[in-house]
Amino acid sequence: MRDLRNRLRFALAGLIVLIGLHVVAMMTLEGLSLGDAVWLTFTTITTTGYGDYSARTGAGRAATIVLIYLSGIFLLTQAGGALFELRALRRIRMRRGEWRWDMENHIVFINTPTDEPGDYLRRLLDQLHRSHAALKGVKSIVLTEAFPDGLPPTLEDDPLVVQVKGRFDDTAALKATCVDKARVVVILAEREGDRLSDSRTFDIIHRLRESSCHARIVAECVDDDNRERFRKAGATAVVRPLRGYPEMIVRAIVAPGAERIVESLFSSEGDECLRFDVAIGGLKWSDVVRSVIEANFGTALGYADAGGRLRANPPPGDVVHANALFVVVNDSQAPTAASIEAALNKLAAGMPGGGKLPRAG
Repeated sequence: MRDLRNRLRFALAGLIVLIGLHVVAMMTLEGLSLGDAVWLTFTTITTTGYGDYSARTGAGRAATIVLIYLSGIFLLTQAGGALFELRALRRIRMRRGEWRWDMENHIVFINTPTDEPGDYLRRLLDQLHRSHAALKGVKSIVLTEAFPDGLPPTLEDDPLVVQVKGRFDDTAALKATCVDKARVVVILAEREGDRLSDSRTFDIIHRLRESSCHARIVAECVDDDNRERFRKAGATAVVRPLRGYPEMIVRAIVAPGAERIVESLFSSEGDECLRFDVAIGGLKWSDVVRSVIEANFGTALGYADAGGRLRANPPPGDVVHANALFVVVNDSQAPTAASIEAALNKLAAGMPGGGKLPRAG
């Protein structure tokens, strides 16, 4: 790259000198004005040749042959060739992850999963760009050595993602990702079941904060015992590596804190979503939710209608006809189908014309 730039500089500098010498020669030997001499020089060197001006004296023609035909056109060809080679090399280096980018307010992904990294990143980026309107045009840089010949086919045609080839412990590679100007940095575990991945992740977090990186850091953590260490080191959000659910990373980016709620439901520790076979008919969804919460039975998320179709987070005014209710409960709550039905019966009794809970029809 440096040799090509030097060739281009040399050719352009020589071309400027030759143009200046030819202009002077045409003014001196042919008696042309400055403007006419410049016009003749440029129409000659670009091989346009309008014919309105030309060298007529032997000395003028000799100067044109030496300065323009032999030297000038040669240097112009050299400059054009060096420029095209620079552009081609630039595209190759960009594709191979060897380019130093100039971005800001972007997302940096450090590391890639060992298994099918291209497919996972494709699904992750698709989820990310669909999840929030403000992120549809946000660019991403992937710092990894997993793609030595450039991004895989699933990613190479995406204008919103580029690669920097390198390791997380390479300071120059980190700088090439413009991590100091990034909006979010996502640290992926290379192996979702390998505890040693946490050691590398901890090192990356420390390096980022030590380099005055102010971006939000989302870090995958294999061993739950390391979560607090990650947060103390500077991680904004800590999530489990779930390759089948890239939405976990997306939630941590677009709705900080939401990933902890979803993780809690995944793990069945603390909060858990349970199904209760309760027949409901004729109550508004807002009344059902309020009744369950006030009875300290948890939070109703949705229901299964008489046809078995799931209705998640329905509008508050919907009249519920259900055979099952889905409720998020914690360790301190122990509702049963009978206790929930009793709470809903109490609600129905207090309504105008109330009585026993209407059955689903």
